[in-house]
Amino acid sequence: MRSPLHASCACLSAALLLAALPAAAVDLPNVGGEPMAVDVVNTAAAVYHFDNRNDNPNITARHLDDNYGELLERLDAQINWWRLQLGARINASFYPISPSATDIDLQRKVLRKEVNFGLDDAARELHSRYRTTVYPAKLWLTYTQPGVEATVGDFYAQLGRGLVFSVRKLDELAIDTTVRGGRLVLDKDFQVLRLEATAFAGQMNPLRVDEASGRRLHGDGSPLFFLFPGRDSAGDLRDLRTQEVTAKARPNYLEDTALGGRLEVGVKGVEIAANGSLLLRKSYTEELLRCQREHGGDEGDAVGACAAEYPEFELTGAPHAQRFNEIRTFSGSVSVPSVANHGDVYVEVAGQQLRERHRASAAAGQGDLSGYAVYAAANARGGPVAFLLEGKHYRRFFSLSSNIDTNALSNVGFNAPEFAGVAYSQPPTAEPIYTKPLGAPNVCVTGGRGRVDYRFNRSTAVYAWLGRYVSFSEREENNDCKTDDRYRTGTWDTAVGAEIDLDSGRSHVRAWAGGRQVDAAAVDGLFYSESYVRYDVVKHLAGPFSLQVQGNNQRQYKTDAYGFEGENYIALQWSPHLTAILGHEYTSPELGGCEVPEGGGICHYFNGGLQWKSGGSGTALQQVFDTAQLFVGQRRGGLRCVSGVCRVFPSFEGARLELVSRF
Repeated sequence: MRSPLHASCACLSAALLLAALPAAAVDLPNVGGEPMAVDVVNTAAAVYHFDNRNDNPNITARHLDDNYGELLERLDAQINWWRLQLGARINASFYPISPSATDIDLQRKVLRKEVNFGLDDAARELHSRYRTTVYPAKLWLTYTQPGVEATVGDFYAQLGRGLVFSVRKLDELAIDTTVRGGRLVLDKDFQVLRLEATAFAGQMNPLRVDEASGRRLHGDGSPLFFLFPGRDSAGDLRDLRTQEVTAKARPNYLEDTALGGRLEVGVKGVEIAANGSLLLRKSYTEELLRCQREHGGDEGDAVGACAAEYPEFELTGAPHAQRFNEIRTFSGSVSVPSVANHGDVYVEVAGQQLRERHRASAAAGQGDLSGYAVYAAANARGGPVAFLLEGKHYRRFFSLSSNIDTNALSNVGFNAPEFAGVAYSQPPTAEPIYTKPLGAPNVCVTGGRGRVDYRFNRSTAVYAWLGRYVSFSEREENNDCKTDDRYRTGTWDTAVGAEIDLDSGRSHVRAWAGGRQVDAAAVDGLFYSESYVRYDVVKHLAGPFSLQVQGNNQRQYKTDAYGFEGENYIALQWSPHLTAILGHEYTSPELGGCEVPEGGGICHYFNGGLQWKSGGSGTALQQVFDTAQLFVGQRRGGLRCVSGVCRVFPSFEGARLELVSRF
């Protein structure tokens, strides 16, 4: 359960809420002798963004994320009857107030040469941002009976530990990707052995609107994604002065197709599994090159029409796996869930084949690639002591990146760099989930981590871990995994912590401190270092009242510069109804989260919020106001990571009001 200190704070538009009420008020009788249940959850938010103080004269996007308002709506509905579940999620985004390339203030900055871009650059940046969007984000129908589960529509999927395939929801990074297609799961227990088989196929379905930036994905078009924003809804780009078309509409997402399966056999305390996935990218490379040849080159209006009809993305700086149109990934795993009732063991070995490289990349003399990965984890428990050992050895092994134009340097007006974190696999990192990787360390890496926990009694425990990793792809791209000192980095990661429960579990202390140091052979010394203190303390005061403080404070070093960032929050809780929150966040300009303040120093961010929970659903009022949250103030921007998946968030200054209704 997310802490209220990190909960988003926001509200609902009354009209959209009332639209959901009739569905909730229906008292459905049994149908065909089977009960029918309807579950409706409506989440709506009203947000206003003031100036977030991140302007940079060289970065167009940072001048266009201020002074706008948005209304966000998500309606989730499920109907359960017999062995069937029918579900839908409708997402809507409205921007009644939004930036424009014709804003007077921006025009004055351009004329006074305060920014290093023109108004047409601003128009290109805004081309796929702040656009009204209403679409059926998720749809599914599931049939379930003992030993059988069949789904048509959207579903999450993971094969093994994520090496082969993994799509799921990451709320912390605003990522929610599913497969839209079909999945069948069969499970049969034969007493002496158990068999489970999973097979799926479909097209990948990431969210189409990034709430943090207002950016919208435009697909190329697929029958599976009806009513989704497509290339036609992107619109043509036009010169602001002449209104002539400068670039015809094109998508920034080419729908990926995925197929996968898993076969698991369990016998006598051992589980053996085989996993496989095939990722097929939509590609227009051959058609585009043919069209350009027919028009005599790569310039001119006719060739611009070729690029619109047969879109291909600029691959400079793109994830390496995006340069291949077919990626086969497969693995075998062995799991022993219980070793003498004192531990468990898991080992997975995977292979990967990257085939059918884009012709433009193949022209550079690079061919197909193959790689492999080995991941292992073991736990041992005895008395008050528990041990964890996990390790990884990856060579030319890539995460299954999406076919989205994430090139932040592209200035054509159809890119979507905010979606760079969307991927269809998540290889285990064998590191703490909040580690911020540099580059792509997991492509070529060997390392592991050991952790020991010691519990003095039911309420007190201490722990420590130590990790060591050697990577040849962290400092710079090295997709062939050459083991020269030019590429080599060595990392030590360590931490110690304690967990203490007090007041019969109503109070607790969770605190740990750690550090991370990366040395690079090529620079003959320190490449990156980080030290931090994290804590979560709850003190029960009396009755339903308690006080919570929570924080994360870091010191970082990179490229001959030190920086600081962190956040500290305090909350007064009246359980289960009301929480009042005050927070302070900060970051150094050296870390890229803000521009240098006047007089230098650190950028500070202050905020406050209220969260209300009804604590029940017995009345209509409790259902309508199940959870209400208000956030007012500022939040720092910067890089945030979850288990090796990272994205850069813009800083925020404004107010957010949210209402969640459950029926």
